[in-house]
Amino acid sequence: MFGTWFKDPRMMACALIMFSATALACDDASMGDRLAAYNQHYPAISYPALRKAMDAGEVFIIDSNKAETFSNGHLPGAYSLVDRDNLKNKLPTLKNYPIVVYCGGPQCPSWFAGADFAVAQGYTNIMHYKGGLKDWKEQGDTLASGKN
Repeated sequence: MFGTWFKDPRMMACALIMFSATALACDDASMGDRLAAYNQHYPAISYPALRKAMDAGEVFIIDSNKAETFSNGHLPGAYSLVDRDNLKNKLPTLKNYPIVVYCGGPQCPSWFAGADFAVAQGYTNIMHYKGGLKDWKEQGDTLASGKN
């Protein structure tokens, strides 16, 4: 049976398309499950609540974007996850201190890595700024540039 599939290029192409669609559906399902689990475990923080915490100096912010994105603009006071050694040295002493992780916007899953990093360092009060850079700019707020 399989000999026919591999001899006819059209059948081979069809098999590859079917396999790819199945693999993508599985990836989407597992990503959806992972997103649901992370959203349940790490509560969202709104722009106004984050801004208030930042103004009061009561939050530590981790940017989970790529280095280039971080250098092009990040939330004021945020530390890049890319430079983990520097980040480890800057983390607050109190393990229940509020940590906010974010990335590009609502569809970006990069914040998972920031949450995982904070948990691995022993932190217990981790939130997700779902709006990320996209919402921050839409709110009319300014981004910082350079390194922290």
